[in-house]
Amino acid sequence: MIRFILCFTICFAANPLDQWIDQHAEFLKQDIKSVSFQLTVNSEFYSGQNKSTMSGKITLGNNKQFRFDMGSRTVVSDGKVWKSYDERTDQIFIQEPDKQLEKSLFSWVKLKKIKALPVTLESDGGYRIKLLGKKNDVRAYFNSDTNVLNSIVITQSETRSEISNIILNIEDSLNIDIGRKSSTIFDLR
Repeated sequence: MIRFILCFTICFAANPLDQWIDQHAEFLKQDIKSVSFQLTVNSEFYSGQNKSTMSGKITLGNNKQFRFDMGSRTVVSDGKVWKSYDERTDQIFIQEPDKQLEKSLFSWVKLKKIKALPVTLESDGGYRIKLLGKKNDVRAYFNSDTNVLNSIVITQSETRSEISNIILNIEDSLNIDIGRKSSTIFDLR
């Protein structure tokens, strides 16, 4: 009986993810919004080797328009084609959209979809979210006092990625211009 009550409480009680979604519903409904973050990837996290950290920002607009900045690389979409730019090589690559990645990118701002995700409390205090396929372990960690989203940790095989320092902003515009006049362009469509 105690097991049933505990399972019922964890599965059906308001969890921090639902509370966080409710707190940020107006942000999620905005036409143009961004999230800035720090990404730490540890490719062999059991041994502590091959760790890298970089800052990133994703800005989403309407009609599948976005800008994704990560280090020296930028990927933009006008809703029809993707362009990626690496400032180190001053090259722009134009390609057809990756529909699966595009779907994943825009799904986190759809209230009904993220509210419907199965969430379970794990022993480490993280909330496991059924997301990104069966082989991934995705967990959200919240400050229990403020319900601030501290981090999202994604573990897949020998790789552990942590998204932290998450900052949400409502934006006035979405800039999808990339490169310089001197950039070499490769059209891969």
